[in-house]
Amino acid sequence: MSSLVRNILALLAGAIVSIVLIGLVQAAAHFLYPPPPGLDYNNPEVLKKIMMEAPVGALLMVLLSYFVGTFVGSWVAARLAADSPERQAYLIGGMMLISGLMNLFAIPHPVWFWVG
Repeated sequence: MSSLVRNILALLAGAIVSIVLIGLVQAAAHFLYPPPPGLDYNNPEVLKKIMMEAPVGALLMVLLSYFVGTFVGSWVAARLAADSPERQAYLIGGMMLISGLMNLFAIPHPVWFWVG
C-alpha cells in the first residue's frame, strides 16, 4: 500500500472516530439534559431561546464532545499514518475546528461557549 493511500485512510479513520465520539458524547448529553418536548429545531427564535437557557452542564458536554472527539481522532490518524503523523493530526484538528465553527455560526450559543 502506498504511503499516500495509507495517509488518506488514516485521515478517513481519524475523521470517522472523531464524528462517532462527538455523536456519542452528545447523545449522552441529550440523555442527561433532554431538550423540551416538541422542540422545533427549524425555528431560529425558539432555538436561540433554548440555547440561551440551556443548562451549563449540557453545554459543557458539547465542549467535551468536541475535545474528546478531536483528540482521539487526531491520535488515530497520527497513529495510522505512513509518514508525517503530526500533519495527519493537524488535518483532523483543522477539520474539527471548521465543523465547530460552522456549528457556532449555525446555532446561537452563549458568549462563554464561543470562548470555550
